[in-house]
Amino acid sequence: MKEQEKQKVLTLYCQGLGYRRIAVITGISPNTIKSYCQRHLAKNAKACKQCGRAVRQMPHRKEKQFCSDRCRMKWWNAHPSAGNRKAYYSLICKYCGREFESYGNNKRKFCSRHCYDLSRKGVTGNA
Repeated sequence: MKEQEKQKVLTLYCQGLGYRRIAVITGISPNTIKSYCQRHLAKNAKACKQCGRAVRQMPHRKEKQFCSDRCRMKWWNAHPSAGNRKAYYSLICKYCGREFESYGNNKRKFCSRHCYDLSRKGVTGNA
């Protein structure tokens, strides 16, 4: 195969096309495409967690786990407990003084929208 054909085969494979369909498009034998993809993708590509397709990885970027947003959302909806929920912060409400837990934001000042509104209006006292 020529270099241009190799690139086209890899591009089509990463888009999710099968060996036979790639063979029809490029005019190359399905067995040639299969062996080429297995040889070259085993070294370079990582498989999508959801569908198993090859994931295109851009150099110097965070390692991808999914081939598309669709697969990413499907997988996380099916595995909600797989998330690493470490970013819980225990804070004290600026208005009412109650302790509350905030996820992902350690600069939050109020425990609720209600306390925020009362603080903006200048109402004194506990909520």
